[in-house]
Amino acid sequence: RIGEDRFIDAVVLLKRAINDIKEARIRVGIQQLLADKTVREMVKSRDGMPQKLDSEIVGRCLGRLPFVTKRGHLVLGYDYVRRGDVVALVRGAQMPYVFRRQSEGRYRVIGEAYVDGIMDGEAM
Repeated sequence: RIGEDRFIDAVVLLKRAINDIKEARIRVGIQQLLADKTVREMVKSRDGMPQKLDSEIVGRCLGRLPFVTKRGHLVLGYDYVRRGDVVALVRGAQMPYVFRRQSEGRYRVIGEAYVDGIMDGEAM
């Protein structure tokens, strides 16, 4: 789905940030990715810092925190999102929303979310 340039940019960003990642399971996964011979060769061929992806991430993340859904989607939501909240597409909406279950099968809207892979009509 993403081009090779964006993948390499993402790997370079992960390499720069690995020491800041507190979750051991995630850090180990990144270390395994960085140890892959093919990935190392791809990154080695790239000079400089990943400008475009870096600025895209900062622009989309302002005021948001990343989390991963049960199905493995990377989501950027606001810091008031909690475990158990639901991310859903709403017919006619331009982006997914986060909902919190209330009593009697009702849900409350918590806020919008950026979900990698289902934005801009990708899930339709």
